[in-house]
Amino acid sequence: MIANEVIATAEPVTVVAEATPPAEATPSPSRWRNIAGNIRLALLVLWARRRNIAGNICLALLFFVVLIPTKSSRYHSTLATDIWFWGAVMMGVLSLVRIPPKSAMVNVSSILSTATMMVAPALMRPGTAATGLFKDAAIVVELIGIAFTQVARIYLGRHFGLLPANRGIVTGGPFRLMRHPIYSGWVVLTIGFLMAYPDLYNVAMFAISLPFLVWRMALEEEHLTQDPEYRAYLAKTPYRLFPGIY
Repeated sequence: MIANEVIATAEPVTVVAEATPPAEATPSPSRWRNIAGNIRLALLVLWARRRNIAGNICLALLFFVVLIPTKSSRYHSTLATDIWFWGAVMMGVLSLVRIPPKSAMVNVSSILSTATMMVAPALMRPGTAATGLFKDAAIVVELIGIAFTQVARIYLGRHFGLLPANRGIVTGGPFRLMRHPIYSGWVVLTIGFLMAYPDLYNVAMFAISLPFLVWRMALEEEHLTQDPEYRAYLAKTPYRLFPGIY
């Protein structure tokens, strides 16, 4: 009887199960792939920025090295030489802050066409100078060509580059008249130089550079036509170098 009372009056015992610690969350394979992809993308962006900065510095050095022989007596006109010199200074400075390209064409064709187009004219040298009216006409042509080139460079600004690339489409200023106004001014300038120094060697260098210049323009346009904005620009600006001619 007493045992029954003890059992009846005893307080119920509550048994608390010990909580089992949750297992550590293990990233799924897809999450690991996502993390690895983000790291790879960050490294690629960092590498692209470093490569772009290195390219800008090399291009700036190229312009500044060219300044040394230019300042002496590059053109028949001292004014033309000064304009060219300060234009090269401007391009050297702009090289350091160029807009990174959205895309670029880096292959054998683009490198060969660009290099030959630049090297052949650089080999031209002052020789026997013209005299009289022919000399005066040469100076005028040189000034027109070099002034037009530098105005086009100012409009191009931070968008310029050596190899074909898309750094944004420029359509203002001289670019309203032709698609490659810098080359237009260069051709006029070189003709003035040939008038000032009518030498067969210089004529040969100019003749060698022309087909590579045309090739370089064609490659650049081929690359840029991937951009709808440039295709619209092509429709409005049909001439490459000289309106009504080419």
